Amino acid sequence: MSKHKHYPIRIPRYATGIRAQESRMGGGRSWWAKRWVETLERMGLGARLGRGKNYALSGQVVEMKLEGPQVSAMVVGSRPDPYAVTVDFRIPDDAAHDRIVARLRSEPMLIARLLVDDMPMEIEAIFKEEGYDLFPGGKLGPGRYDMTTKCSCPDYANPCKHSSAVLLILGEEIARHPATLVELRGITMEDLCDED
Repeated sequence: MSKHKHYPIRIPRYATGIRAQESRMGGGRSWWAKRWVETLERMGLGARLGRGKNYALSGQVVEMKLEGPQVSAMVVGSRPDPYAVTVDFRIPDDAAHDRIVARLRSEPMLIARLLVDDMPMEIEAIFKEEGYDLFPGGKLGPGRYDMTTKCSCPDYANPCKHSSAVLLILGEEIARHPATLVELRGITMEDLCDED
């Protein structure tokens, strides 16, 4: 008798959501897109990242909304109702936020590059100097990261394949518009461009 538990094969329902582009799934050409994918791979998602990639490529993410440091999405799985996924990013405290904004404002070329969809490496360094990561995956303690995911699916693993799909679609948005990465950390382009 086998000691291994056998699970039924579950096939996700057909969906016509946001389809990932295979060419961007590997990180695209930009350093920030590659870093996003490398960061996800280092989080130890294993097969869940591969299944998430399949979900992302087949359009299972049917809705995604970015509001500051939170991403909310709906992902079609094998059940009739889509799963609700949220991803929350740790943001700098008020004092660190103000120092990061001041540093970026003191170097207008960095902001100009963000506005034309380029991510200067100096921005990552500015966040690090304040004790914050620009990319997800920074550890806050054993088993705690600076980005948290939640999904309404019954999978005990976190992030699950649905959350992984959302993170991969989010990575494509970041590949196209790297300022999204800064905004996920609670710093808006209005913070950087508005006159006081």
